[in-house]
Amino acid sequence: MNQEILAQTLHTIEQELNDPSFSESFYWVNQLLDDAGEEQLAERLDQAIPETWSWKVVGSLFGILSWSMSDNGSALLRTTEGWLREGTNLRRIQIALLQDTYPFRDANEMFLVLDGIAQRFPEVADSCRQWITWRHEHILNHGP
Repeated sequence: MNQEILAQTLHTIEQELNDPSFSESFYWVNQLLDDAGEEQLAERLDQAIPETWSWKVVGSLFGILSWSMSDNGSALLRTTEGWLREGTNLRRIQIALLQDTYPFRDANEMFLVLDGIAQRFPEVADSCRQWITWRHEHILNHGP
């Protein structure tokens, strides 16, 4: 993975965090995908990105990747769901919770996993509860 492309991608995302279009960020994410490929990308990025980068920047990178990958981010989502199931690494949990889709296909699994995370990590309890509330409302309003 080209570290210069990765660094430029992260810098651009950091600059555009308050710009919901992430217009230049999408360009750099596509450059990153062309360079690094998609196979096991979430794990490779997790290893390659220093922890000095904000989890919000990395989570936003993952969100943009979901829109840019050939599988619409399904492999990336499976990886971040695994991070939630493990429930031990706060940074990985924060990145996973920042995504734009419900974690887990099964709502009951989501409720169980996120409730456990909320109890272990008060830093993300509000985010976990928000996901749980949204999923409950979705089920009540639209069915499972």
